[in-house]
Amino acid sequence: MPCSRSSTRNLQGREWIADIALYSYISSAPEDNVDLSGYRHVNAWLRRVETLPRFLEFRKTRIRLAA
Repeated sequence: MPCSRSSTRNLQGREWIADIALYSYISSAPEDNVDLSGYRHVNAWLRRVETLPRFLEFRKTRIRLAA
């Protein structure tokens, strides 16, 4: 069932546990050779999560890129 505009508006401006939980997987996608450059809304969402209070950046590695 697609989200209606009103429910989307109600969700904006708040952080949700799903945002925190999914951030680690989606932000590390490039380590698995997944190119996120074509997904501007995903990249905007990643930047929004990174502006949350007490956000700690993950250490970037190249281990998976070399595999």
